[in-house]
Amino acid sequence: YTKEGAEWVDELREVLTQNVDYAYTYITTHFEGVSVAKAQGTYMLYLDCSGWLKEHPEMTMDDLIRAGIAVGVVWQDGRPFHQKYGIRMNLALPLGRVKEAFERLDEYVFHV
Repeated sequence: YTKEGAEWVDELREVLTQNVDYAYTYITTHFEGVSVAKAQGTYMLYLDCSGWLKEHPEMTMDDLIRAGIAVGVVWQDGRPFHQKYGIRMNLALPLGRVKEAFERLDEYVFHV
């Protein structure tokens, strides 16, 4: 890297670390029945929604995915990544947007 490129990468790592830390803490303290492993070396997060879906039998994985998208949180179905009850989230965005997304999920999706 050039000096400027190295500085940019260092700043990017700080932002991604903050986002992962925030998301992990938010999920583990607000979304009962949703588990997550703290991502290392990536900005992709996998939510395991199996416990939440078990407690909400009226919802399917497809319903859950659509509910997030309906409130402006574009996340991915984890099934193509061998996560039967998983949702894949990209955290490569400003922390303010991450916070907004989790507040929406908290209010409109996971507290049905």
